[in-house]
Amino acid sequence: MIDDFSLFPQLTTRQLVLRELDVTDAPLIHKLRADEVTSALIGRELSKGIEDALAFIDRIKSGIGRNECIYWVICFENTSDLIGTIGCWNFDPAAETAEIGYELLADFRGRGIMSEALPRIVRFGFEQIHLKSILAFCSEQNISSIRLLKKFGFKLTSSANDNPRQQVAGMLS
Repeated sequence: MIDDFSLFPQLTTRQLVLRELDVTDAPLIHKLRADEVTSALIGRELSKGIEDALAFIDRIKSGIGRNECIYWVICFENTSDLIGTIGCWNFDPAAETAEIGYELLADFRGRGIMSEALPRIVRFGFEQIHLKSILAFCSEQNISSIRLLKKFGFKLTSSANDNPRQQVAGMLS
């Protein structure tokens, strides 16, 4: 099911480049992960500084090296500056499923960026990784994310067992 991600798959869309995460992204990874609104919706601790961002980058790169996840930096085609991230993890080879997640810096929300990035990653998951289904978990308060997932064919299936305020959406190939 899982490809070898040692040759990182850079992807493109009409206006975006989805590229590999790098240590030079640490300042913007910190900014992204220090966003109080997003972190509250996701339920994660805030990044406290560049050291946290570098540790996160190291964890992601190690996970990619072990084919446990794939994680892209989203940027516009004319710059390499991070505006958001998107990736897949929690691969289940037996069920041929993975979880997808994404986030954008506050200045770039509401501009259709995820409407361009999400279907590209979904296509990659089904065509390159040969997933049979993709799951997304999001807070019931994250109306924008729920709307985005529904727009691209994800079906709201249930609440997560461990968090009744978290919705589960799934998409089948």
